[in-house]
Amino acid sequence: MSGALMEAGWHFSSLCNSGMKPFSFLVLCLAFLAGAKGNDEQGDHITCDPNVRIIGGTLKKSNGNAVDSVLRFECPDSYYPFPVSSGRCWKSGHWFRSVYRRVTPICKVFRCPPPVLEDGMFSPLNISYSIGETVTFECYDGYELQGSVSRTCMKNGRWNGTTTTCDSGSQYCPHPGIPAGGRKSGLSYFIGDKVDYACNGGLVLVGSSRRECLESKEWTGSETSCQHRSSFDSPEDVAASFTASFTNMLGMTHTGDGKAPATTARKITLTKDTPLHIYILLDASESFGEENFEKAKNITKNLIDKIASFDVWPKFAIISYASEPVVIANLNNEEESSAADALDLLCDSDNAKYTTHGDKTGTNTHAALNKVLEMMVLSKIRFKDSWDKTRFVTILFTDGKSNMGGDPKVAVMKIKNFVKAEHNSEDYLDMYSFGVSTDVEKSELSTLSSHKPGETHWFTVQNTTELVKAFDKILDYSQIGDLCGVGEERPDATIREKYPWYAILEIPGAGKCSGSIVSPGWVMTAAHCLREVQTAESINRIMVTVGQKPKIFRVKDVHPHPQYDLAKMLPENIYQFYDYDVALLELTEQINFAKTGSRSICLPCTRETTRAIRKPFPGTSCKDHVLEMLPKSGTVPADFVKRDGRTEEVAYVTIKTADGVKEACEANALQAAEYKNVTDVRKVVTERFLCTGGQEDVSCKGDSGGALFINKKRRFVQVGVVSWGVINVCDAVKPDKQHARDFHINLFTVVPWLKKKLTHITFIN
Repeated sequence: MSGALMEAGWHFSSLCNSGMKPFSFLVLCLAFLAGAKGNDEQGDHITCDPNVRIIGGTLKKSNGNAVDSVLRFECPDSYYPFPVSSGRCWKSGHWFRSVYRRVTPICKVFRCPPPVLEDGMFSPLNISYSIGETVTFECYDGYELQGSVSRTCMKNGRWNGTTTTCDSGSQYCPHPGIPAGGRKSGLSYFIGDKVDYACNGGLVLVGSSRRECLESKEWTGSETSCQHRSSFDSPEDVAASFTASFTNMLGMTHTGDGKAPATTARKITLTKDTPLHIYILLDASESFGEENFEKAKNITKNLIDKIASFDVWPKFAIISYASEPVVIANLNNEEESSAADALDLLCDSDNAKYTTHGDKTGTNTHAALNKVLEMMVLSKIRFKDSWDKTRFVTILFTDGKSNMGGDPKVAVMKIKNFVKAEHNSEDYLDMYSFGVSTDVEKSELSTLSSHKPGETHWFTVQNTTELVKAFDKILDYSQIGDLCGVGEERPDATIREKYPWYAILEIPGAGKCSGSIVSPGWVMTAAHCLREVQTAESINRIMVTVGQKPKIFRVKDVHPHPQYDLAKMLPENIYQFYDYDVALLELTEQINFAKTGSRSICLPCTRETTRAIRKPFPGTSCKDHVLEMLPKSGTVPADFVKRDGRTEEVAYVTIKTADGVKEACEANALQAAEYKNVTDVRKVVTERFLCTGGQEDVSCKGDSGGALFINKKRRFVQVGVVSWGVINVCDAVKPDKQHARDFHINLFTVVPWLKKKLTHITFIN
């Protein structure tokens, strides 16, 4: 009851006891009730000040000026809202609590807190530092400097680089460091010793407030930092740190890019056949808003698609939540838990709509996490045969405002304790949190996440636009160990970045040809490129150039297909016969993918490709690969890299697979000058060729031996080798492409030979 109504009720009660006549009393009762009703109706029309503003920034309102509308302030890069970053339209008609009502918010520039260095010094010395200022560190005699020698204040009010320490080497564990703007208690770093951290000047402690020295010479928990409440992670920092942690969890190699510190190796890693259960939680509360919810959904789609591209077999659960959790995809339902099913449900299910939550606009993170625990308990029964190997990941998107249903930290501890009890280790569980707001309660967000040495599991960004940027960079395949057939997806990426298996061959007597990396020690090309390579000396003169950072490799031996014979049809006056035109080059040394920025392409009918196209292994056959990649439905989009002088570009073509278009394409082979006198096209085009061309791109001199590849689920699979073309249109001023066709060796037809030569690759039957 409102204060005004309570006051009216008190007067009404007094009158009731005053001895008033019954009729007069009844009239007064009716008048009071009418007035009370009128007050309620008046309350329904309460609005907040439409002219609220922030100096130097912009604002967004979730529902205009109506009661319960959420207001958020946004500032330009390197600025933050002060003294408040958000508000809500209260029934009092005010956006803010009384302490802020008479203050006009302003965008203030970030400053960095002063560093702290034991047993050393730094300069210059200031109370705080402006963006762009750099400090340099130096240790006293007898101490060795660890971490960054200098650090620069960044636009989010944090220092770049890593925490600087001065270590004497006389203690068991290395110096744990002290965060800028913070303080540490504890000077002994032997097994079992603990250090405690706190922050100064209103900064928020992020990471572990207490760390313990272990027998492994590592500190428990995660590195501590002291951050401004409105500070945020850049998209680059989010992408680098998440990728490092996630791939470390997968047991893959993270090559590093200078943006994230090297991670500490996990004791338990995920092999290709280890079960991976991923739970994704989407905040659908009013404070998070529909726009942010939809962007988080799109981010989730992108993330699921990327994770499913790894050589693992993940199962997914997706839960949205406001006042109550709603299950979009149930991990324990066989028809909902695969990547494909989860993506379909995100697109089409009514449960994936923001409006599903109706007017239940509170934020019950506790209930959502309890739903995760409930699924985990059921999965123990559902997947009992693989339970002891199962790894768990939770990924939470939220604005960090939990206002009902209990403390989320309690649910987090239940999840951690459940996994630890089942597996005797928290290494089987990784909990990630992404806070989307300038006023996320960082200490709360931190408690919803894992804390593992050398890793970051929770992040804050200003808005979902910044989060989208981060997730576009997350799980960047170029930063991960050998996964075949993956390339850089950035629109501005170079050809070598997009297609890192591309190789240029300098061959004695043949000039330049192209090739493709099929494993660290092997390159595939066309056999006709080796026509002048007859001796060990000529083999040694072959140069293979690969990588974004080009490096030349030498060849140990050449392996043309044994049935390739360019002169085989000479008795029938056919001077060039390209059947089986494929060869393998064995390199003298292995290609270091991390150093060269290169990578192998996927080959058909292999275990790696089966995983890449998200088919079960075992259980998928080579015939299944053919049906998946070369269906006889008309044409199949494909690409190859073509060269024009020093310029490299991608050629977009279509493989003619349906009988009618395939025959029409192949018929043009007889337009080649070499085959003018041939009447039967089958004499020169065998069943081992794929046909492309026409008005689309065609190959040029130097493209022979390159990979013809298709894109399947963000992975590239080589299905052919560029062999020969009908007409040379590359040197023509106005090329006539009417009969221009290219022919490529179909790799499916030479799998037995590939299997015999590439014994280190697992082929399927």
